[in-house]
Amino acid sequence: MNYFIFVLGSNFKLSLGELDYCLKNSRFKGRIADYSANVAIVEFESLHQEKYYVNSLADFQYILGGVQKIAKVYNFIDIQTIQQAFPRKVGDFNRVKKARKRILSVLNSSLDDIFPNIQGQDLFYAVSIYPNFYDDEYYSQVLTKHFLPFLNKKIMSLLFEKGAKKALYFKYPEKNIKSGNLNPIFPHHVITYELLTENRAELIFGFTEEGVYLGRTFTADDPNFKKKIDEERPHKDFKSSISPKLSLILLNFLNLFSDRQHKKILDPFVGNGTILLFAFLHDFEIYGADARADRVKNTRENLAWLIKELDQPPLPNLEKKIINSDISQISIQFPSNFFDGICTEPFLGPFFKEKPYFMEAQEVIETQINPLFELTFRESLKVLKKGGKLCITAPIIHTLDGGEVKPNINAIADRMNLKRVPLMETNRIVNKSNDRLRFPLKDTYSMIDAKKDQIVNRKIYVFEK
Repeated sequence: MNYFIFVLGSNFKLSLGELDYCLKNSRFKGRIADYSANVAIVEFESLHQEKYYVNSLADFQYILGGVQKIAKVYNFIDIQTIQQAFPRKVGDFNRVKKARKRILSVLNSSLDDIFPNIQGQDLFYAVSIYPNFYDDEYYSQVLTKHFLPFLNKKIMSLLFEKGAKKALYFKYPEKNIKSGNLNPIFPHHVITYELLTENRAELIFGFTEEGVYLGRTFTADDPNFKKKIDEERPHKDFKSSISPKLSLILLNFLNLFSDRQHKKILDPFVGNGTILLFAFLHDFEIYGADARADRVKNTRENLAWLIKELDQPPLPNLEKKIINSDISQISIQFPSNFFDGICTEPFLGPFFKEKPYFMEAQEVIETQINPLFELTFRESLKVLKKGGKLCITAPIIHTLDGGEVKPNINAIADRMNLKRVPLMETNRIVNKSNDRLRFPLKDTYSMIDAKKDQIVNRKIYVFEK
């Protein structure tokens, strides 16, 4: 099977949008064949035919912000077989027995591919189950409590039958299994337990509405590295700072995947420099500005810290590339038609400790946000190259008495003759029957980045000059 499981981040629609955008536009050509809220099943056009395609998978993993792991698919079990083998309530024992026998047959035929060398080997594996949704009762009551123990024990028995000297599996905390509140192992576990080596593996069982895909993890994100950059840099502001993962997603939406070392990127609201730090890591030629001199200083010092951590030579002309400038002066500070892309998060409004009233939020939008975006779009048009893209976030403010308040970003962009760029095209993905999984029946031109109980959410847009 020439399919691969991509384990998605917590905002699965944003992760799917980024993944599909990259599959369409980057050298990693392919499409999403199936998906759930936790996994995407990807079919590549040619990557799987490369002799050392695992290296290409690692390269792809590195640029993605919304993907935790990538696994090669070795087999598939339809959902009817799974539900017959592990019903919510056991009635027909013969049917259960027959269905479980079919699952054992699939496991048996897959293990020789997953572990190419079993005879006389010491083997270790971890089973990770990714359901359609974590809050699905079938996951907490059946898959976690019955399917997982079945897999652990049967895989171990099959490996011994195939001649393994030793076969051990990762044991999840028993209290989590009993409660049904279980997360699969995280990417840092994959690294800690060396599950990318020949005799140690993570076996992923990725569920969709159609069934479960069985794969072995080939690459995993290194969250510790991103966390170090985010938390150990000299200057940070966790209240308002954009996350490393979201920074990478925004950069990918610029559709600048080749010759990045020659592509000029601007962030005109650098803050403490998160977007530019990750743009630098991904080889872009970086530029930035901010109206506050202290933030410009912070960004320069954060970049100097990162460069030192990477043991690289200092960036030349940093004082000319990261400058103190109000957004209204950007076209004076930088040449016309200079940048290949602009990636930024402007001021999203004051930091609300409690939900504001509707009129208070509306006043913020009308007096602060709208004028700021008018200026940002106007100045961006002047310094962007023709065909260059602007990836930008805008606020959605949740109010105490009137629902959401947000600026009409598309109307502002239309007045500036900026072309809207779809983040997800309907003909690129097969839709699902579950309402929570389904995408709109028209192209998606914006996506929301939201966390539970946040008062201000981000809405992501991409425009083209």
